[in-house]
Amino acid sequence: MRVVGALLLVSLVVITPASARLAPAPVDGAAEPLDSAPAAITATEQSAVQAYWTDGRMRRAARPDADPQTGAGLGGRARRHATPLRPLRQVDPRPVTRATPWNGGGEVTRAVGRVFFTLRGQDYSCSGTAVRSRNQDTVLTAGHCVNAGPGPYARNWVFVPGYRAGRRPFGTWTARRLAAPTGWVHTGRAPDDIGFAVLNTLDGQHLGDVVGGLPVEFGLGPGRYVWAFGYPGAAPDAGRRATFCRGSSRADPFGTPALGLACTMTAGASGGPWLTSFSTTGIGVVYSLTSFSYQGMRGTIWGPRLGATAAALYAAAQHW
Repeated sequence: MRVVGALLLVSLVVITPASARLAPAPVDGAAEPLDSAPAAITATEQSAVQAYWTDGRMRRAARPDADPQTGAGLGGRARRHATPLRPLRQVDPRPVTRATPWNGGGEVTRAVGRVFFTLRGQDYSCSGTAVRSRNQDTVLTAGHCVNAGPGPYARNWVFVPGYRAGRRPFGTWTARRLAAPTGWVHTGRAPDDIGFAVLNTLDGQHLGDVVGGLPVEFGLGPGRYVWAFGYPGAAPDAGRRATFCRGSSRADPFGTPALGLACTMTAGASGGPWLTSFSTTGIGVVYSLTSFSYQGMRGTIWGPRLGATAAALYAAAQHW
């Protein structure tokens, strides 16, 4: 595999169609080994992370400094070239392929938010989702939003549910543990680009007590009609508000387990949820998440299938 450039931690991972064919990860078989690392544990550590993320730092982390489709100029390292809730079903509306501000309200406006973190001395932003869990503290995001893949885990990791134009309506939540499959942590394997964060309580409350959480379903293949949400950092929104696309997911023509969706989301959207069975009340079931794009294939985002590895990681995370 030819590797040039950097993994886009503020953006989508950019890979080549040729490299995507290598080392596919199992999806529905045995789970891959899991990996995790502690984050802000003590009250002092949590306070330091809270103080670190000023409004100014969040604004600066939101600005991609290069074309997010190519990764040129961005920090890090990128590969270039190339019993679940049953919401009300409805007739699939016309697809939306251009990232569009979400003004529909509903639980998605509480459960989806922005992720901020520091890696190798640089501040970045991604997207994430509060998911239903036993501990009421679990957030799903992309693997490259918690770990360099391969490389160290992030520092100063926080989740801001419902972020909008600098406002933090439900607070800023620090992580006590970050986790990803070892396939991501050790090799940066694209099908394993899945991450979870387990959060500390805030003012004595669990995340789920404040914003709820969306259910996750595992083992679903392509062809589902999905709504993708995220906070792209590119103009015109610059990460100020959640945007969405919607349409039918499709299989990867290059033979990986990835799922594709026609959508113009770019930097900062990584880790944002793809929801199926989405209803007009803003509730849906997490089906995948935004992970990467192929160089030369603009207007399509790709996400991992949530199979046995994702299910095992989810099961572990909600008990921490």
